[in-house]
This record gives sequence, C-alpha cells and structure tokens, in this order.
Amino acid sequence: HGRAGAGGRVGFAGATMLSGDEHGDTTLVMRHAAPHSTSRELFKSAVDGKAHGAFQGQIVVQPGAQKTDAKMMTRALLLSDDAEFASKPELEIFADDVQCGHGATSGRIDETMLFYLMARGVPRAEAERLLIEAFLGDAIDAIGDEAIAEALKGTVSAWLTRRGGKR
Repeated sequence: HGRAGAGGRVGFAGATMLSGDEHGDTTLVMRHAAPHSTSRELFKSAVDGKAHGAFQGQIVVQPGAQKTDAKMMTRALLLSDDAEFASKPELEIFADDVQCGHGATSGRIDETMLFYLMARGVPRAEAERLLIEAFLGDAIDAIGDEAIAEALKGTVSAWLTRRGGKR
C-alpha cells in the first residue's frame, strides 16, 4: 500500500521475471486521501516458459482528495507461447476534480527491433537479451536509487543467463 498526503508525491516502480512453471502475483494499492497529491506507478514483467504472472493495481481517490493526479501502467513481455500474464488495473474515484488513468499491455518481443539488431550482426539470443534488459530497465531506472538499481540489474542479468538463448 502507498499513501500520498496533501501535496504529496509518490512514485513506485517494480518488475518481475518468471520462468518455468512459476506463478507470481503482485498487488499494489495507491490511496490518495488528501488534495493535490500525485502518484506514478510502473510495473513490468518478463514471463517465460509456462509461467503465469498477475498484477492487480488499484488507485483509490478518497472524497476530498481534489486535484489528485495519478497514473498507473503495467506492461508484460511474453517470451514463450505458454507464458501468461493477467493485468487488473482499477480506479476507485470518489472526488470530481482529478486526473487519473491506467493502462496495461502484454505482448511479445518486437520483431522489427529484433530484425534491426540481427541485421547489424547481433546474434538472435543476444538481441533478445538486450531487448529484455531494456524493457525491464525502464522500471529499474525509475527506482531512483543507483545502488538498488545496480543490484536489480544484476538480478535481471542472472535470470537472463539462466534463461539462455531460448526461443
């Protein structure tokens, strides 16, 4: 749960990497209880194998929390035919002067980007790895703490190494 008070600003970024037959659920609730608060949430997932991921995100704007500005985005990268991801963004708005929105996307690696890298001599497995790192990197970079970001990039790298050059 996150809470933004009067004039408060909250940012949240997260990422999951699932493979094999893993299952991962993430729930995020951002509650705005005071006016002039801002929140930004970004959550990304890379899902491989027969893994299944789910993200349930909720923005709640309570009565009296006028001038709230809240945005939530979740994106999933499906890396195999059997990978699944469910996004369940929700808005509960009890104030009438707000700007709130949410979005959710799930898809595969962009074949045009993959072709571009391969046409420049990057082997397919390495091209996929670069695109997955870039995809997850947006959420990691949004964290804003360099030491934590570097540790998370190491975790992503280890996961990608375990994943190997599968297609």
